[in-house]
Amino acid sequence: MQQDEYVRLGYLFGRQGNEKWRTRSDPVRGRGRALREEVDYWHQWLATKGGKWGDDYNHRFDPSAEVADPALREVLAKLPGDRAAILDVGSGPVSTVGYRFPGKTITLVPVDPLADEYDRLLAKTDVRPPVRATREVGEHLLKRFGLGRFDIAYARNAIDHAVDPLLIVENMIAVVRQGGYVVLRHVRNEGVRQDYVQLHQWNFDRRENHFIAWRPSEEINVSAALRDVDDIRCSIEPGSETEPVEWIVCTLRKKSR
Repeated sequence: MQQDEYVRLGYLFGRQGNEKWRTRSDPVRGRGRALREEVDYWHQWLATKGGKWGDDYNHRFDPSAEVADPALREVLAKLPGDRAAILDVGSGPVSTVGYRFPGKTITLVPVDPLADEYDRLLAKTDVRPPVRATREVGEHLLKRFGLGRFDIAYARNAIDHAVDPLLIVENMIAVVRQGGYVVLRHVRNEGVRQDYVQLHQWNFDRRENHFIAWRPSEEINVSAALRDVDDIRCSIEPGSETEPVEWIVCTLRKKSR
């Protein structure tokens, strides 16, 4: 999405037509402003009940909504037992995961660095999420939750917003149990697509089944850097008529000892 498309998005969400988000050249420089713009985006999303993404809004706020992500459903079906604890990293004001899955009781824990700001937005718009997010940054997940707390750690369009995406993925692996899963779903090469505005500072892609995080000045082979994983599967999925983008979906299984 280039800057002119952001202007059209701005009209949809009430932003001035001639006010563009700024392109950023560094994940750290300008991050404070980018975080404020992220809060502004979600304020308008909540106020308009998702704008043109009304189905997404309704799914997130429906306490009876089933887990929808096919990759997440696949690993849930593989888990033993009738309970599953899922950590949603960078959930936004309300998780997109869903709250039910056949044969399992889901315990969902959404976290987001901006959770306190989102709580204020939720109060302003007088809505309550089925599960409220708590404030935490992805780089501190292990410190917050400890080893092996969850069956699955999940992130959707969130890790590419980070300063250090590899550190966050390592933390996600650490907080899942042995034999548990990390599921990552992100728009492919989103930094390029969004012209590096707001928090979009990293691109995710697949090369020979390797999960690659890159930006103009840096590239990380995430698959090669991880040590506590015995299976990594990455695929490119096409979008839909309403969301014509490609997705990179990576499923990582933590080693069983």
